[in-house]
This record gives sequence, structure tokens and C-alpha cells, in this order.
Amino acid sequence: VVADLGDTVVLCTAVASREKGDPSKDFVPLLVDYRERAYAKGSIPPTFTRREGAPKDREILAMRVIDRTLRPLFPKGWSQETMIQSIVLASDLDQDPAVLCVNACSAALTISSIPWDGPIGACRVAVMKNGSICVNPTFQECDEASLVFFYAGNYDRALMIEAHANDESGVSEKDVAKALLAAHEAARSLIEPQLELKKKLDLKAIENKKMPKTKQEVAEPVGGRCPELRKNVLTRCKERLRGIFDEKIQDKHERGRKMAELKALIYQEMLADYGEEEMKWSEKDVDGAFFHNASVLMREMVLEDDIRVDGRGMDDIRDLRGEVGVLPSVVHGSSVFERGSTQALAVVTLGAEADSQKLDSLVGPSSKRLMLHYSFPSFSVNESAPPRGVSRREVGHGALAEKALAAALPDPSTFPFAVRINAETLESNGSSSMAAVCSGSLALYDAGVPLKEHVGALSVGLVMDEPLSDADSSSASGGEEVPRYKIMTDLMGLEDVLGDMDFKIAGTRSGITAIQLDCKPKGIPLEILIEAMNKASVGRAKVIDVMEKTISTPNIEAKENAPRSTRTKIHPSLIGKLIGPGGSIIKGLEKETGAKVAVLNDDGEVEIFAKTKESHDKACAFVEAIKSSFLEIGANVEAVVVEEKPFGVILELPNGDQGLMHVSNFAHARTEVAEGVFTIGEKIEVQVIEKDMKGNVKFSRKALLPGGRPPLNRGAAASRKRRIVPNPKK
Repeated sequence: VVADLGDTVVLCTAVASREKGDPSKDFVPLLVDYRERAYAKGSIPPTFTRREGAPKDREILAMRVIDRTLRPLFPKGWSQETMIQSIVLASDLDQDPAVLCVNACSAALTISSIPWDGPIGACRVAVMKNGSICVNPTFQECDEASLVFFYAGNYDRALMIEAHANDESGVSEKDVAKALLAAHEAARSLIEPQLELKKKLDLKAIENKKMPKTKQEVAEPVGGRCPELRKNVLTRCKERLRGIFDEKIQDKHERGRKMAELKALIYQEMLADYGEEEMKWSEKDVDGAFFHNASVLMREMVLEDDIRVDGRGMDDIRDLRGEVGVLPSVVHGSSVFERGSTQALAVVTLGAEADSQKLDSLVGPSSKRLMLHYSFPSFSVNESAPPRGVSRREVGHGALAEKALAAALPDPSTFPFAVRINAETLESNGSSSMAAVCSGSLALYDAGVPLKEHVGALSVGLVMDEPLSDADSSSASGGEEVPRYKIMTDLMGLEDVLGDMDFKIAGTRSGITAIQLDCKPKGIPLEILIEAMNKASVGRAKVIDVMEKTISTPNIEAKENAPRSTRTKIHPSLIGKLIGPGGSIIKGLEKETGAKVAVLNDDGEVEIFAKTKESHDKACAFVEAIKSSFLEIGANVEAVVVEEKPFGVILELPNGDQGLMHVSNFAHARTEVAEGVFTIGEKIEVQVIEKDMKGNVKFSRKALLPGGRPPLNRGAAASRKRRIVPNPKK
């Protein structure tokens, strides 16, 4: 499918392998690829090979958005490898091509033979400062908006949400709900054209005496998805598994160990009952059936008894703890935030604005001051997998946490620093990206970053009373009635895996700064999402309470080794003097002090950035000396006589600059010669009377004397009949 919006054009394709996969797997083998070509904006890639390389972060984030939107609508049991590819062919640089690609991918799947319960619609909306809603805003309008919403859904439900605020205090839940409803209406309008496209292609195929494309059949449930096996395993495990859940075990490793032991025991019991020859299911099949039944029992506990696996109520939050300054002062700011068994370490590093990350994306900003790098090492979940570079998940979670905190970052005019936050997941039992937001906010306070208020975050989960079986799963979409459901505040790992939704919400006490929605069923009713946002607001306030007890205001006193930044302004005529021939002066200053000194513009704005207080103070003193060397005509200054000439004296200012005072400017009365009138080292108060284009200065003492005052004779100068001008300061 080729789709366009203005001058933005994308190509999206959907291909399924001819080879059948393993139908017992409960995971759709879907791979999404999204690429932005440089030619789309009429440029050649700046790489050495002049070709596009590995996908950039923006492309990876677009792949995740497309995947999260499409995946819930594939039928369970679809086992053929499926590839969705999107290429941006042209861009007007005003619209986000990723939004267009979501719609084009939906259309490609709709007209294909791949079984998929679409189509869906996707759009971007912005809540402007005046409260109005703008559908399909340009990037400039997004920058000016209070909230930007990326939404995808079907006729009745939401499938994917990405949102971020631009206001430092966030946007109220009421305004977010308003944007959600507007986005849903805009997305719904994009569904019917895709169905019309399908009808046109079917008619064209019939006219050409060909069969219209029909959806391929999905394999019957086998293995762990087999109803007979699931029923058998449920009979054997229900009471014992419910007993494990009733223990309300807080330690996920202990709970996981007991569940694994029970699963192995059930397989051995079945093996003993049927015998090795008659046993028609493998241990892997039993594992799959056990996992399904664990979900069934967990959902029953939540819906029927209002009890969660770890014993919490629906609105209860796990134990919270925060600590700042956990690392030595060689780092600029650090913190640890814990929520139950999820623990995140955040480390803040401050840099000059020149350290901001340069972005070479097809569209969007050219740089960013805040960089949050999220890490999820295998030890955080007690696994031994080797590191394999930054995963798409880490990129996505880091981008979400970054958006949540970027809104609260002060303006460059008041905080001229680039900021890097490293969020290290030390232990994870769900919502590690939200813990990264909380620890990041604490670390920013510790580093002295003047945030207006803390940014807290948590995830909200959901269990809906809808069929889990493959045969009835289609009834979960398109219904108008909201099913019975329970919302769970502060989602833990097992609830994320077995539940229906992971709704991540970050913000301040005043409002929301970032949102991300992932779901497993074929959409979430909007009424549930709006209720979940309100519940999250209450939970977020409790999280922020703990964060404020840890550190209530940003540190005023910067750490001794923390960087400093100062902006000052010098006269434009002094820029050359600061830089020096070939940059010699400014390079020498940077080498001597270790500070970075940059002239920002032709108006004379200068930024001084130093990693330590000592380096900062030295560089500031030098620039201030340059600054003070600018003399306005008519300025009165004190200078020292450093050299005597036949036609006058050379005077030196405190900053080292020198200038001439001609003998005619000694006094009102005529002075014949300059020799002997002043002594070397004598301090004189003079007035600046002239400056030429090269910066040469001329002084006058006469301008400060009352008119007609007679000169005084003194010493040997009088015996030689030389006129001596008295120094008024003596």
C-alpha cells in the first residue's frame, strides 16, 4: 500500500511465510521494520558510505508503535512468520510519517490474505495552549502544544497510546481525556476508507476473472493451546496453584520457584497416569497449559475476590523507598528508588549545551538537551543472558522515561545545561520504566537541577471478564458494552504477563507528562482508560509523597566538582579580542582553565562552562577583564603611567590595555614637553576621549580639570621652565 498525506508518502507491505510454524506457540511471529530514507527529504546521508545504516532511535520507536498497534489483532495460533515493512519515500517535514505508516500497514493487512482482525485507524492530535484540539498537527504546532497524543484504535476501543506534555507541570487528566476522545473519533474516520479499498480490489479481481483474496485459515489449537490438555491440567493444578497464590508471597523468585515445582510435578503425575508410550503431550505442552491456567486463576481472584496474587487490594501500592546521594560526589547526582522488588539506580551527569545530542532524523528536532539511557541487564530478573547491545525494549522504555522528565526540565535561559540520566535497573518485578522516572527525578534534585516539582510514575493494570479461549476471542472486539473489569494500581511482573493491559502514566501532582498504553486483548474501552488515569493520579500522589520525603527541593549548593555555567555579554567589538588571531586567545584560555568558552552569536553573548568551581571562576575572571576593557567615549578611568614619550605618555588600565595621552591633553594650559611631568608608576584619573576602528584608545586629563586652572611647577622641571600639571588625586 502506498499512502500519502500532503507531500509525505510511505510504502507499507505485509508478507507471510508460506511455511507453517509451530501452532502450539502462543506468540505471533511478527517482525516490523520501519525505515526513513534520506532521499525522502532530498539529501544524501552524511555517513562514510553515503548509505543509511542501522535504524536510528526514532525508527526503532516507530517500529515499536506499529508492532504494539497491530499485534493484538492477530489470531492466536497464527504461526507463519509475518513481516511488516514500511519505507518513507517522501516527507514534507511537517507531518510525522510514522502515523501515516500505521494506517498504511493496517490497509496492507486488510487487503492481504493474512488473518487479522482489522482495520484500525491512527492519528496524532495536539491540545493547544488555549485548550483547542488540533488533529494531524504539524511539528511546529506540536512544539507549541500543551500535549501531543499519538493514538491508534478500532471502532470502539483503544489499541495503542503514546503521549507527552510540553508543560513543566503536566496536563490535567480532564484535558487528557478530552484529547483521548477526540483522537478516537479522528482514528475511527480512517477505518471505512480501508474497507472501501478492500471492496474495490475484490471487485477488480472479479472483473479480471480472479478469485478475491480470502483470509488464510488458522491452525486448530494444539499442544499447550489444546482445550483437552488445558482442562486436564486445570483439574490437577487448580487447588494447589490457588494455594500458592493464597500464600500472598511477596518475593517473586520464591513464588516463581513454587510455581515451577508444581508445574514439573503435574507433568510427572500425567506421565505416571498415562505412561510414556500413551502420553501424547510433551513437557513443553504442559508448560503452556499450566501458564494459561495460571492466568485463569489469577483473573478469578481479581474479579471475584478483589485479591491480587501478592495479597494487595486493587488500589494498593507496594512498599516505596527513595534515597539520594548514593554514589560519591564525583558524580553530579544519584539516587535509588524502590517499589516492592523493583529497584532502579539513576545517575545524572551535567554538561554544556554543546553536549546536547545531535539528531539526524528525517523529521523532528535537530537536538535534545535531556538524554535518558535506560538499561535492563539480565541480572535484574535473575537470568544469565549475555549482553547483546541496546535492545528495542531499552530504547522504548528510555524514550518514555525521557519524555516524562523532559517536560519538567527548566528552560535553557534559566538552566543552560545538557543533562544525561543513566537509569540502571538493578531488580525488576514490573514497572521498571516507571521506577526509572522516579529515580531520575530524585537524581535531578540531588544534582541541583531546578525542577518545579517532582515527576512520579506508576503502571496501571487491568483484568477484563472476556473469554481467553481462541474460539471466543473474536467476540472481545467490536462490542459496545463494557465488560466486567478490575483496574489494578501499581502493576507487578506476573500481573503484567497474565493481565490485559500495561498503562504507564507519569506526571506531577498537577498533571500528566507522559503516557504509554500496551494491551493484549483487541482493544481497551475508553471508559476504562479514563477511569484508570484517575486512579493513577491518586497512586502517583502517594509515590510523590515518598519522593518529597526523600528530597523536597533541588539542592541549592552545587557539589564542588559539579559543573558550572555562566552566560554574560561583551561588547561586539571585543569578540575578536576574546577569540584572538586564529582563536589563539580563547584556545589558550580553555587550555589554562579547563573551561569551555563559546561566543554564541554576533551580539557578544558568551557562555562559560566548567566542570569545577575553580575552573569556572578563573575563566569568568578572564572574560570579565575582557568585558571591562570596553571603554565608552567619555568614561572616567584610573590609569598608570608606564612609559614616557616626547609627545605624551602611555597609560595602562587595570586590565592591561594601554593607550596614549597626548601632551596637549595634560592640562588646559600649554605644556611644552612631556618629559618629567609624570613619573613612571604614577596613577592618574583620566577620561576616554577617542577610540579608533582598531580599538586604540586616547585619554585626556585636561577634560577632568576646571577650565583655565593654572598649572603647577615642581622640582627640576621648574628650573628648566617646563610646565607641570598637578595630579588632582594627590
